[in-house]
Amino acid sequence: MDTRRLKVLGEEVPVASLTNITQGKIWAWTDKGRRPTKRKKDELDLMRILEAYPELRHKMPQEIRDQLPEV
Repeated sequence: MDTRRLKVLGEEVPVASLTNITQGKIWAWTDKGRRPTKRKKDELDLMRILEAYPELRHKMPQEIRDQLPEV
């Protein structure tokens, strides 16, 4: 597993890598069994990740990339 132990609010906890978080969001976003509101939140999270980390553009689904211009 691609995690690191980091101090969060004074406690050491395992924290997933950005790549793993992104992949999990993609899986959740493409899960047709999830509520539409949850899937929309996952979509917005993916867009925010792409805005903050444009180097992950190649890992994003085309539908997400199409919504945000390259910078």
